[in-house]
Amino acid sequence: MHYDIDYANIFHFHFEGKKECILFPQSETRYLYKVPHSIIAHESIDFSNPDYGKWPALKKAEGFKSTLEHGDMLFMPEGYWHYMKYLTPGFSMSLRALARNPFNFGKAAYNIFIMRYFDVMMRRLKGQKWIDSKNERAILRTNRLVST
Repeated sequence: MHYDIDYANIFHFHFEGKKECILFPQSETRYLYKVPHSIIAHESIDFSNPDYGKWPALKKAEGFKSTLEHGDMLFMPEGYWHYMKYLTPGFSMSLRALARNPFNFGKAAYNIFIMRYFDVMMRRLKGQKWIDSKNERAILRTNRLVST
């Protein structure tokens, strides 16, 4: 589960096979176990079949789920979280357009020019300890929001 670093608007065209698509607007970020200094949710979550006992905040997240088949097209507005899983062998293609919302354009610039370089630097300096601490903070922060 991630959102695109550049907050692009995306037209996703599906040509072959079946593909599961799960989307969440940015307003649901607080429930998705977002990893700090990244654009991903905690990688241990199976968004196709989440364990709500382990990931209780996901119960509160309101999103959309769809299955794409040959000829289907999906529009993902800028900043939407998305998780896609091929259910059968297939092929898709995306057309992208820059963020139109000035606030999102600013967040995209921050992600591209500051956040990702900071994260790369910290990975080089601290290695796996950095990654583990980010994953732990994602869980602690999200579960704290749910318990309040």
